[in-house]
Amino acid sequence: MKISVIGTGYVGLIQAVGLANFGFKVIGIDIDDSKVKMLNNGICPLYEEGLEELLKKHTGKNLEFTTSYEKIKDSEVIFLCVGTPQDNNGNTDLKYIFSAVDNLKKHISGKKYLVVKSTVPIGTNQLLKERLNGYNIEIISNPEFLREGMALKDFLNPERIILGFDENDLSSKEILKYIYQYFIEKNIPLILTNYETAEMIKYASNAFLATKISFINELSKLADKTNADIKTVSYAMGLDDRIGKKFLNAGIGYGGSCFPKDVKSLTKQFESKGIDPKLMTATDSVNENQVKWFFEKIKNYYGDISGKTFAVLGLAFKPDTDDLRESASIKLIDLLLKEDAIIKGFDNVKRARENAYNMYTLDKSKAFYGYNLYILDSLVEAVTGVDGIIFAVEDTKFNTIDFENIFNMVNEKVIFDGRNIIDNEKIKKIEFEYIGVGLR
Repeated sequence: MKISVIGTGYVGLIQAVGLANFGFKVIGIDIDDSKVKMLNNGICPLYEEGLEELLKKHTGKNLEFTTSYEKIKDSEVIFLCVGTPQDNNGNTDLKYIFSAVDNLKKHISGKKYLVVKSTVPIGTNQLLKERLNGYNIEIISNPEFLREGMALKDFLNPERIILGFDENDLSSKEILKYIYQYFIEKNIPLILTNYETAEMIKYASNAFLATKISFINELSKLADKTNADIKTVSYAMGLDDRIGKKFLNAGIGYGGSCFPKDVKSLTKQFESKGIDPKLMTATDSVNENQVKWFFEKIKNYYGDISGKTFAVLGLAFKPDTDDLRESASIKLIDLLLKEDAIIKGFDNVKRARENAYNMYTLDKSKAFYGYNLYILDSLVEAVTGVDGIIFAVEDTKFNTIDFENIFNMVNEKVIFDGRNIIDNEKIKKIEFEYIGVGLR
């Protein structure tokens, strides 16, 4: 069976490489010619553990990439994995979805199955079905649940597979069961439902996880004022299997390409149906304010941060990725720079450092910050001579830092732990001052 994958971002590239690894002949399609050339040379344009190795293994054999939609005519199944960004009003912008579908129309011959993996508002798959009326094509909703930094592992070991169908499409189920036979044999839960339910499952999952994060972050502010310890609170809550321990780590807020966008999109979907989305609005509001709240803690410590130098450790929105979209670390850096602080930034992922450098030198809205910002390739260089060290990403590799060794490298002995990842008792014994999120 030949399969096409439209879009080679996180979702599309993982889907294409993953299916090729299962033995399918896969064609990846993208409008970016430079990216296509990179991929055909086995060069991965994004940082994801294990992905480049599999890309090199299959490219030129049963995996190829192109900018042309013409090869779709040879594929029975087409996975749609293009971006669905947020517009200026917080709604999901479907322009790339519609553009891809309109391009498809020109090359459809024979029976086709269009599998929509892009995150789309409830009702979109039905809308696409109407847009493709008169074409011999069946549409399946198959939302993705990939975590950046662990996306390939999540593809190969999913917790569930969601498939939404039109009740009148009779052959779609068998085709998708065939493609996902490997997972079915491993007894991975397979949820077969309608379009709207499948679409809602995706938003509901991300919004719930975002709400857990905002919930514990809201509590952290109360912990700060009451001598409670939020890490102990989180641990005790997580022992209750009705709650679970994941996504209960207090910090400076969530980011990335999914949670912020999906919460806002779901809010708009509620409003479009005349429903007041109180919980979604609160989740988003808490997250927007959390990094500002932590910034004020830093300011209050010094009184005036103008001319102060800070090492900001962690630049991406989460560890083990190069993705800076909606990064709380970048938001914090922006706030510090606006107060004329000097920033020495470092991330354990080289490509994250490169992306941060490019962001602040190429993005005209941030370019004026560049005079007070240095992106460094050495952690030691980043912390030398600073007035404060800020941990902005939940990267446990920072726990291996030899704080005794850097004690004499810094001007002021203070650590601001925006993710509560450092052993504060150990730090205090070394005589660093430690300021975390909701900790005693």
